[in-house]
Amino acid sequence: MAKKEKKSIKKMEEKKEVTKTEKKKVVKTEKKKEITKPEKKKTKAELKKEAELLEEEEEIEGLDMEKLKTTVLGLVAKRGDNGMFQSELWKKLKLSSRDGSRLALKLERQHLVKREKILENGRWTYKLKIAHVPVTTQSIESAPCLICPVESKCTLEGEISPRTCPLIEQWVLTEISTKKVKK
Repeated sequence: MAKKEKKSIKKMEEKKEVTKTEKKKVVKTEKKKEITKPEKKKTKAELKKEAELLEEEEEIEGLDMEKLKTTVLGLVAKRGDNGMFQSELWKKLKLSSRDGSRLALKLERQHLVKREKILENGRWTYKLKIAHVPVTTQSIESAPCLICPVESKCTLEGEISPRTCPLIEQWVLTEISTKKVKK
């Protein structure tokens, strides 16, 4: 009988060991589940934003982005209100259409240019227009206020006022007429 008792005790101990190891396994897998919780699904807007950020980080092969940005803004600004076709710009800059599109998107996100979708010769394309016209000193170089002898007495509510100044009126009319002639 002693042998049978020993065997049954051994079996019980083995079962206890098995249950202990099983418990350990369950605890380990539960901990793993806590650690590796699946990420929440991202919305389309979040995914789009991540893609845009990745695109911005990618540089256009070996080109100085600041210099390129300045060049693009200068070319588009010269065209004024008419703008410039995106494809025409890439050809001038000798860029691929892919790089050109990336650059245009980047400039649009920075609010430097506006992209208008236009149907041209049966194909959809984009026209780039400058978002904010750069300010130059040319617009005020001939302003009469810079050389006005009574400028120190000029106030909005005073006897001498920009609202009633004949020099300013003449200057504005001249500027408007010269801009119309240039177009």
